[in-house]
Amino acid sequence: MQSPITPQTAVATLVDFWLEQLRAEQRLDGTTVNEYERVLHKLVIPATGAVRLCDLTTIKIDKMLTVLGSQSLNRQRKAKVVLGAMLDTAVQVGAVPVNPVRGALSISRPAPDHRSLTMDEVECVRAAVRAWLNKERSGPKSSGDIADIIEVMLGTGARIGEVLALRWADIDLKARVVEVNATIKTETGIGTYRKALVRPRLVSVPEGAALILQARRRTSRDNFLDALFPTRNITWQQVNNVERRWRQIRREAGLEWVTLEAFRRSSREQEPSRPKLPEC
Repeated sequence: MQSPITPQTAVATLVDFWLEQLRAEQRLDGTTVNEYERVLHKLVIPATGAVRLCDLTTIKIDKMLTVLGSQSLNRQRKAKVVLGAMLDTAVQVGAVPVNPVRGALSISRPAPDHRSLTMDEVECVRAAVRAWLNKERSGPKSSGDIADIIEVMLGTGARIGEVLALRWADIDLKARVVEVNATIKTETGIGTYRKALVRPRLVSVPEGAALILQARRRTSRDNFLDALFPTRNITWQQVNNVERRWRQIRREAGLEWVTLEAFRRSSREQEPSRPKLPEC
């Protein structure tokens, strides 16, 4: 069967074809395909969507990547990676002889800081969260869950999606043990849901994290999801929303290098002494 993708096909048309193909094959997780779609529609199509594949040169791609790089190296890198993967399909069906991304602008990334947080840095993170929560802002008051979420990450070493998927049934407060058995996924057309892990694990938590869980159990209302961190509408919290809140906090506090992953690396090394955020 002849492919509908030809040298005359516009990049935007290839985007729709490629995404539909990925979803039909089901080789990739739905959240991964959704991220590809976001990158292509927000970063690639505005610059090259109307360009025919036969006219899509390395020079044109370099111009697009240069503009994106002036905005964000992360945007630049994502656009190059996803566009390159998509154009591999165009090569496979004979629409272009070679992938023009392969000779495009080389993107250097600063070495990530993978160190754990020191005790002082953890204390300053807590103070930054407290300051952000107490700050006067327009609109609805921000959820205070971010403070407890960070403490649970520090206490369990679990990923952010795994922490958001925790239920009270997964926690033995008396034994100070947490079963990490699921993560949170968000997919277009499906929504946000809890996905079981292939290999669940039991984690013992330090006293400080246990105190925070106990305090939360006393003050939180029961919900039909049995979720530890439900939204106001009693749905599972999205990972992206928590990540966005943390980016705001760290930007205002000058802690740009501290990612949510840093809390996992610092797990068990920092044991909070009380459930409330201390002054820095």
